[in-house]
Amino acid sequence: MTNENKVIYSMTWFQPEEWQKLKETVDDPTSLDDSYENWKKGAEQAIRDFREKGQTVQKISVKIDKLLAWCNTQGLKPDAKARAQYAAYLAQQKASK
Repeated sequence: MTNENKVIYSMTWFQPEEWQKLKETVDDPTSLDDSYENWKKGAEQAIRDFREKGQTVQKISVKIDKLLAWCNTQGLKPDAKARAQYAAYLAQQKASK
């Protein structure tokens, strides 16, 4: 497989100060871990699992205000699906630079 065809998985990544804001503003707060520490532990394990399988994973830092603005322009509720779409959008923007 050439580098041009290699799949790079994008993982939404939140900073501690953004976590509470995320929980307060999304449409599906119960789908999120109870604490930032629990979320981070699970996210890091998911990244390790991908990498152990030879996959490439990049963390996509998400700012909640920008996520909400993007969702608004797309006519989306800020749920898990929209967060994944936003991470993909940010990854595309990053790749095109």
